[in-house]
Formats: sequence, structure tokens, C-alpha cells
Amino acid sequence: MAKISTRVTFDKKRAAGLIKAASNSALTVMGLQALQDTSTHVPHDQGTLENSGISASDRRAVDGKFFMRWATPYAQYLWHGDVMYGNPTSRTYGPEKIKFTNALAREEWAKYAHEVYGAEWRQVYQAALRKEMRSV
Repeated sequence: MAKISTRVTFDKKRAAGLIKAASNSALTVMGLQALQDTSTHVPHDQGTLENSGISASDRRAVDGKFFMRWATPYAQYLWHGDVMYGNPTSRTYGPEKIKFTNALAREEWAKYAHEVYGAEWRQVYQAALRKEMRSV
């Protein structure tokens, strides 16, 4: 019987880099979906807080991280649902909680959205990762 020998080379660094790039791309797709879903639960008055989520959040995932941010002076207080009193130079907060007028708005809106949409986000990530890995 004939003997056949083969040699397989594997560039671990290149493979790891391709996987990392595919993962970051898939995380970007999922992060943008999460931002869109979360925005429906952000308190809305004039739209400034909601728009700050779009403008201040990451555009692309980097090193396996995608950050959503809401960058307004009052974002943290709305996040906790605290009522603001006073003027911008001497403001106090709480102990009363805000009563949101929008039925979908919530305090800690990103946590709430994760509870509601988390399984869908995982599916979005997995589908995007599969697609990216096929194109590598």
C-alpha cells in the first residue's frame, strides 16, 4: 500500500486575529440592535437624552466591547428615576421617583431592555458571527 504524507500548517496568530475581527463585527451588529431596542425605553421629553445615546455610544466594537452611553447632565438621575429640584447651579434629587409619561420609558432602561430583548440580542450576535466567519 502506498504511503502518503501530508503537512498542515496553521497560523494561530492570523486565525485568532480573524476570529477577533469577526467577533468585533458581530458585536457591532448586536450593539447597534441593542441601542435601537433600548432607545424605545429611554425617557423622552425633547429627545435630547435619547439622541445622546445615539451620538455618545460606540459606533464599532473594539476588543470585544461595545459601550452604550447617554451623555446628558441629567442622564444618571433619570437612570435612577430621581426627581430633580432646583436650578442647574444648586440642584437636589429625590427622594421622590419620576412618573414617566411614556408607557415604554423606564428607569435603568438598558437593564430593562436586556431583560426583554437579551435572548434576541444573543441570536443577532450568533447569526452575525456565523455570517462573518463564512466570509473569512
